[in-house]
Amino acid sequence: MTHSDTLYGRLLRWLLGPLILVLLLGSALAYRFALHAGETLYDFSLLDDALDLARQVRAQQGNLALDLPPVAQQMLQSNDQEQVQYAAWDEQGHLFAGSAALIEPNIALLLDDQDHLFRDLTFDDETNRQILLRRQVAGSDFYIIVSATTHDRNRLTNNILASIVTPMLLLAITAIVVVLLGVNQGLTPVQNLRDKIAKRSSTDLRPVDASGAPAELIPIIHGINELLAKLSTTFASQRRFIADAAHQLRTPLASLSGQLEVALNDPRENIETLLRRLLATTQRTAHLSDQLLSLARLEHTEQIMRETVPIDLQQTVLDAAADFIARAERKAIELNFDLQPCTTAGSPLMLRELCANLLDNAVRYTPPGGKISVHLQKVQATGTAALLSVTDNGPGVPQNARDQLGIPFHRLPSDQPEGCGLGLAIVKEIARLHAAQLRFLSNPEGQGLRVEVAMGGHSPPVEGWPP
Repeated sequence: MTHSDTLYGRLLRWLLGPLILVLLLGSALAYRFALHAGETLYDFSLLDDALDLARQVRAQQGNLALDLPPVAQQMLQSNDQEQVQYAAWDEQGHLFAGSAALIEPNIALLLDDQDHLFRDLTFDDETNRQILLRRQVAGSDFYIIVSATTHDRNRLTNNILASIVTPMLLLAITAIVVVLLGVNQGLTPVQNLRDKIAKRSSTDLRPVDASGAPAELIPIIHGINELLAKLSTTFASQRRFIADAAHQLRTPLASLSGQLEVALNDPRENIETLLRRLLATTQRTAHLSDQLLSLARLEHTEQIMRETVPIDLQQTVLDAAADFIARAERKAIELNFDLQPCTTAGSPLMLRELCANLLDNAVRYTPPGGKISVHLQKVQATGTAALLSVTDNGPGVPQNARDQLGIPFHRLPSDQPEGCGLGLAIVKEIARLHAAQLRFLSNPEGQGLRVEVAMGGHSPPVEGWPP
């Protein structure tokens, strides 16, 4: 990560960049205004000299003459730094005072409404500032040029530049230091929060202390604490799951090992009986492992529900039931279906798993010669909400014990040995992921259990179930 990607870099970029730009622009504008004021001052000085000369022009015997005493001429040209020259001529271009080299033949430079004009030009290999002045005496126009070198003006310009740049440079340095200190101080709480979190171990999921934090960091700290709480719950669930899974797997594996040891010690035992016991234990272990993996996968797949598709629930139930028809026939169980066409939104694999576990639980606990009924009906006229129910006439579950159904590895004392207590837990988790309502009821026709799952399409869970 580059320095510009950090919050520190962004703050410096957005604070120092405009600040430096404003300082440079302010310096340039101040220099420009000061320079204009200095140039105007020097131009006014040249204009005064030209006007003074014009006031000394006289008409004598039809000709113009500059009545300038030698003392005044010496005062005009006496300057240790600048060289000042002048020229005065009439309309016909006849010079009557000053230097002929200064005569401007192009009098059209002065417009009709202008009486003077300032300009810069090179004279005697030096840059000069000149004023061209038009005046009239005795009905005749005459022209005066006063030209002066620009040494003093350049010196003034340099002094102005130094007087502006020096304080602006000091101001810029001061502003940069203040911004750096301010940004560092302002980001101190963020750095403290970063250090506080970085020093924690991977197992420290305590909430971050928000006392003393600025208001802008409070929502971030609350978000971190919420995440830590979720992680703590997830890790506790994982630890619980691992402990329960280890305990549940230990029993069938120990049974399998014991049966093999007995067979080795007594090889005369009936091989068919041994193989049947080994097959039953292996099947139970495989079933337990499969459900453990299914439950573990469901607890960490909430992101799958971000992408849901329309599902034909009728076909999903039929696909799941295909695996249990043979099992039901072997136990002489009557398997009845009453399925209406219904659609919902969700994960096809998850909903098939839900139906399979409901049927597995029913077939497993229904006694030989029993009856299982599977119903699917619309709840809304649009057909986007459905009620799925699986009813068996097995041993049933007492009313005071139904709240514990769906807890992983929870089994009632009357459960059959092959049960592992995970089928309804998987059903409960899939229902939660699909925002479906799950409830356990008594068989309305007598002994047994009825499991109902109310599912909605793109609408909230169904309210007011049918009895």
